[in-house]
Amino acid sequence: MALKDLLVLTGTGMEAAGTYALSLSTTCGACLTAAVPTIEPSLPPGLAAELPDDLLSRMKEEVEVAASRAVEQFAQVAREADKSIDIVRFRAIAGEVGYSLSQVARCFDAVILPQPNPDGTDTSDIIEACLFGSGRPIVIVPYIRIRPDIDSILIAWDGGQPAARAVADALPLLSLAHHVEIVTIGKGENGNSHLSGRILARHLARHRIQAEAKRLPIDEVDVANMLLSHAADMNADLIVMGGYGHSRLREVVLGGTTREVLRSVTVPVLMSH
Repeated sequence: MALKDLLVLTGTGMEAAGTYALSLSTTCGACLTAAVPTIEPSLPPGLAAELPDDLLSRMKEEVEVAASRAVEQFAQVAREADKSIDIVRFRAIAGEVGYSLSQVARCFDAVILPQPNPDGTDTSDIIEACLFGSGRPIVIVPYIRIRPDIDSILIAWDGGQPAARAVADALPLLSLAHHVEIVTIGKGENGNSHLSGRILARHLARHRIQAEAKRLPIDEVDVANMLLSHAADMNADLIVMGGYGHSRLREVVLGGTTREVLRSVTVPVLMSH
């Protein structure tokens, strides 16, 4: 499936994701839609009833102004890039932006999201909701300035279902790369993950994608840091990996490796679940 219809979340502190989305959509020949949330405050029913009408009106006006400002700022960036975009505005209660966005994202090929910024906007909940609830691949873009190339791609491969889904979703991007590595982490050349990594390389070759299967031996460094270190060594422009999680009180939350990659990565990551 080609990536022909992309969605990007825009707003304050999300400029890097917007810039990357413009570049990616141009590279893929895709249409780009900016998702702009109008975030309404979450007020207990009793408190909302007691607030003066003029205060409630002022609060609603402020969120509308913020949404309109986000629309205009991104539209200006798009004009400067000579890119035509669509805008979709959606309402969401504070704390539930991810849930609302995941529903919108189901009508697109992929959704582009900003990495959680410890000094800015924390998008962790939005990423979780879209990864596990949209049924679409997500691309997480670092909040630092990055180059928009897609020349070198690292596939983090463990033979699992999420990783397989991510590779399938990433095929249009993998076909653009000149250097693809399938990286497994394990103790031996004959481990199941590395064996299936070689089979995956053969599968990609049948899609005219040349990929090299590599095994990284386990050491004292955790898996996330090993992947990120190797991505830096190979000058990767994109990491493709499965997004893993586990159930906690009926909610799906990000697993340790997935969470650490999102926290520390300095290149875009395509994830699927």
